Amino acid sequence: MLKTIPDLTCQLPEEHLKTLSKSVISETWVKGSTVVGNDGFYIILKGSARPQTKVHGNLIEENESTASFIPQSFQEFVSEDFKNFKLAEMNTPSCDATLRQWSTFGTLEVAAQTKSETKEHSVITEEDCEILKIPAKDYARLKSEKIKLENKEKVKLIRKCPYYEEWPTLSIYELVALIKWKKFPPGHVIVESGKIISFVAYINSGYCDIYRNIVGLTKLQSKKVKKIQKLVYMGRLKEKESFGEISVLLQVPFTCTIVTGKEVEMAIIEDKDLFDSELIPQVI
Repeated sequence: MLKTIPDLTCQLPEEHLKTLSKSVISETWVKGSTVVGNDGFYIILKGSARPQTKVHGNLIEENESTASFIPQSFQEFVSEDFKNFKLAEMNTPSCDATLRQWSTFGTLEVAAQTKSETKEHSVITEEDCEILKIPAKDYARLKSEKIKLENKEKVKLIRKCPYYEEWPTLSIYELVALIKWKKFPPGHVIVESGKIISFVAYINSGYCDIYRNIVGLTKLQSKKVKKIQKLVYMGRLKEKESFGEISVLLQVPFTCTIVTGKEVEMAIIEDKDLFDSELIPQVI
């Protein structure tokens, strides 16, 4: 049933919905009740309710630090331009603002709430209502477990890369904090010969081919000789291998061209993040 709620499916993957479905609570509220939604995400199954004050919203995947939702009945008032950004505060529309079946309200953010913030997530039932609740604390636990699992995978990846096997565990965890996952399609040029790469990469799956730009001579029919440039295959970067450290840290151009052989998933650390950290002396 949770997979039929647009406010959930557009922000949470199916595996998260499956986990959260185990902790859903069904509540019944009589007409005239005030439902405070500051401790969970609520879905109206039967009846109707009226928002008490303003509405706030955040897209979960774009901002992991917060997880508030816009009531479904207000979705038509949000322009497409806001889909990839944290939504600005907006006033409750003066037209029919009633929340009905499948409408949602509340928040999945676990935080200390002031009195005014509590009202922002509250509704008053206009008739007897049956409401489903997903506790915010359960979502917080889910996020925490997800982060721990991802960090464990990142540590394992870096540990298996040459040159990092003897690194202290604390330094590995400092690298993990800077890592982002990224996928590249087959045939994508990661970096060209003569250019400085903008990130350090750790290959998790797939492989990259290495080419060297060679200048050679070729004979023409007129018995003249012409210089030509061509890429010569030099080798392959495989899973659990890294590259880009020297180019990024010393700001020297690559002497080879790196091209993905098939779809590649990498853990990358962007140069700006590396220079802002305290890891450069250790890497060098």
